[in-house]
Amino acid sequence: MNIHITGKRIDVTDAMKEYVEKKITKLAKNLTDVIDVNVTMHLERYRHVAEITISAHHLTVRGKGDTTDMYTSIDMACARIEKQLARYRGRIQARRAPRAEKLAEATMTVYDHQALAGEADTRVVVKVDKISVKPMAIEEAVMEMDLLNQDFLVFKNAETDEVNVIYHRRDGDVGLIEP
Repeated sequence: MNIHITGKRIDVTDAMKEYVEKKITKLAKNLTDVIDVNVTMHLERYRHVAEITISAHHLTVRGKGDTTDMYTSIDMACARIEKQLARYRGRIQARRAPRAEKLAEATMTVYDHQALAGEADTRVVVKVDKISVKPMAIEEAVMEMDLLNQDFLVFKNAETDEVNVIYHRRDGDVGLIEP
């Protein structure tokens, strides 16, 4: 996570930098794959303005605080970001709520490739997981996969009513497997 702190018409002290970094690390715990954090502090007449932008893998969150004290402005910007993240998590949870009439179960076999690497000749099913396949749109499935920090996700496509798999590709994009 790269934190860039800049000041316009204000000298950014070490105490301000430590305060911002402390607040940002607290916010970043709620996000996965935080790439970049930009913090801009500046003065507009008698107003202290703090703008914070957090860029994660598939999400960008912005917060702005505008008060007569820089520390209070930073707190206000962080509070706005926390509110946005809570809303984002609430949307994901609402989409994850199972609908009884559309809920189907599927059995997925997961192989432990590290355990099997030493045994080239024999293959043994090490673990069997039973998951519920939830109907959702492709965009919702990508958001849920990123939120859960998984490499792949099995879901029921709401448009086609077929079981699909989305996964992270090595080039950073997302792949879709359809039957």
